[in-house]
Amino acid sequence: MSAQLSQHVTTRLLIAEKSENSAYALDSTLRDAGIATKLTISDDLAHIAQQVSDGHCDIVLLTDKIDGLEQILPRIREQAPRTPILLLTQEQSSWTIPAALKIGITDVIPASDAEHLALAVKRELEHVCQQEHFAQVRRALKEAEQRCQLLLQGSKAAIAYIHEGMHIHANEGYLELFGYNDVDELSGESLIDILAAESAAELKVQLKAIRNGANETNFNFVSNGDKPVHGNMTLANAQYEGEQCLQITVRQEHNNASTTTPPGESTEPADSEAQDTPRSDALELPGFVKAAESLFTNDTDNPYLLICALDNYTELQAAYGLVGAEVICRKVWHHLIELADVFPATRLNNNQFALAITAANRDVAGQTGERIRKAISEMIFEVQDKTVRPTLTIAGDEVDEQAGISKTLDIIYQDLLEMLSGSQANVTKIKAPVEMSATSENDDARVILRQITDAIENKAFMLLFQPIISLRGDSDEHYEVFLRMTDSNGAQIQPGRFLQTAIDNNVAGKIDRWVILQSIKMLSVHRAKGHATRLTINLTANSVTDSEFLQWLGVAIKAARLPSDAVIFQVTEKDATTYLRQTREFVEGLRNMHCRASLSRFGLIEDPFETLRHLPVDMVKLDGSCIEGIDDDKERSDKLIEDIKKLQGSGKLTVVPMVENANVLSTLWQAGANYIQGHYLQEPTTNMDYDFNTEE
Repeated sequence: MSAQLSQHVTTRLLIAEKSENSAYALDSTLRDAGIATKLTISDDLAHIAQQVSDGHCDIVLLTDKIDGLEQILPRIREQAPRTPILLLTQEQSSWTIPAALKIGITDVIPASDAEHLALAVKRELEHVCQQEHFAQVRRALKEAEQRCQLLLQGSKAAIAYIHEGMHIHANEGYLELFGYNDVDELSGESLIDILAAESAAELKVQLKAIRNGANETNFNFVSNGDKPVHGNMTLANAQYEGEQCLQITVRQEHNNASTTTPPGESTEPADSEAQDTPRSDALELPGFVKAAESLFTNDTDNPYLLICALDNYTELQAAYGLVGAEVICRKVWHHLIELADVFPATRLNNNQFALAITAANRDVAGQTGERIRKAISEMIFEVQDKTVRPTLTIAGDEVDEQAGISKTLDIIYQDLLEMLSGSQANVTKIKAPVEMSATSENDDARVILRQITDAIENKAFMLLFQPIISLRGDSDEHYEVFLRMTDSNGAQIQPGRFLQTAIDNNVAGKIDRWVILQSIKMLSVHRAKGHATRLTINLTANSVTDSEFLQWLGVAIKAARLPSDAVIFQVTEKDATTYLRQTREFVEGLRNMHCRASLSRFGLIEDPFETLRHLPVDMVKLDGSCIEGIDDDKERSDKLIEDIKKLQGSGKLTVVPMVENANVLSTLWQAGANYIQGHYLQEPTTNMDYDFNTEE
């Protein structure tokens, strides 16, 4: 876990101090050191102990003015052994370092040494981050072990593990194949002993090959006994419960079933749960798509796709564990494919399933989905001695010929996620037809693409410049570049409309390059007149994900003979989140060129600071919605101030757009924003003509 995490995540700080002024002074010291804090002040030892034991604080600062520490500290340490507790002492304090450490204090710091305090807090926060990271790793490993065990037990293949030739574990398929009732009966049994003499000799040869360095080997075998098993056995190096061993994978030759099964007896396993091989587990998604295409081609009714999700899957995992939740999913899946009858079905993941059906119309398709939903809701069974009554949420839509099956599945899946996020559980919803046909949408897109092509060729795009004003005394001129396009009648087309069409059709990169070339050409002319001007240029995801774009950009900037810091390239938070790896590589490439990067529309996603942690950008432009109503809403104003301080604590310059009046400007100045932008200062214009020397 990076040491920088403490700079991006708000630290829950508890200060045990009788004087609020002193507590706020300590908090200010930490904030000045770049540590974002959420402060709680208390001098009640019982309340402090409760806060620590409940996990409501990340670090505790105690002063030697608090009485009764000897009695309360051991109890706090017992309940929260990992929480850092720092003691601040005055010059004449009666506390000694050994005495403090004995009762559970993490460190003793002179109250007058602010630098020591900041460094100690950063160190302890790093320890907290590492402990949380290790805890997450341990949980992930435990879950991975459970999943691996589940996969091992549920595998169709017969699998066992041997150490020094002796069995140490086997799954149900292996036990059933060789006639053992449980693992304990097989444990300690030699592999050679269950093979016929000829196969045992071959096994020795294969084991020797493994010892000589082969990673994997296989051979055909015959087991001993009255009912010999014929098959193929694969040996491979593996580990089981941390011990080096060999994994044995056995594939039986099914065409010998007639020789190994007495006349009149079924060759099917007696326990249907043991075989557990639903038809589309082997089919998988590509096979499901082919089966659906075949169904839709041969049926005269309309094609529909349904996606079913088992409700409350996370709660089921918590209540029944990973294995229990998987058992529930399997039972629902088995019943679902019985209800689907002849229709293709597939298991998308543990708790989500897809069906391809045909129906005369949407109402009939909805009735089919509702019948399936009701049948699942009427299931009652027990898992781990607890009664389970599962329910499904079903989303569906008619397959569009132009979109195809795969695209329709993606659309339905998004609809399902929206239903689940909107608490629409245990319902069936077949999407209603949209007003505008796909044909008309495509025609509209073609018109816009033709207009874009004409605009690029004929230089019909228009660039506008809006000033970005420093609130902290920066005298350099700074503008953001905006792009506009007009239709054949001279009317402006909304940027969001034509840019999104360009992005969807992968031509936005050409627009970005046109904007860059025209912008830096105008910038060069403007700087030649003696202006120290910078430009912020917005880029689309097409350019950020283009592996050749950075090389082209470097050539363009060198050709313009501009300082590398004269142009700042800006990416939206949405694009950065969607293409996080590519955006990080792009920003790092800009840094290698000594260019700066900015992240715009910041604050729209649930945890924007998590995305920012991965991107070494220099500037952050907040989304305009972040300042709506801050002049008359104290809660929103406080939230904005907190975000600005957190951004600056992580070394980012902040830009706040959409400043529409003097009250908002005053609030932003008090909040410490670095730059502002908006119609109150100047609307976007075709020239870089703002007077930056004007006193605001």
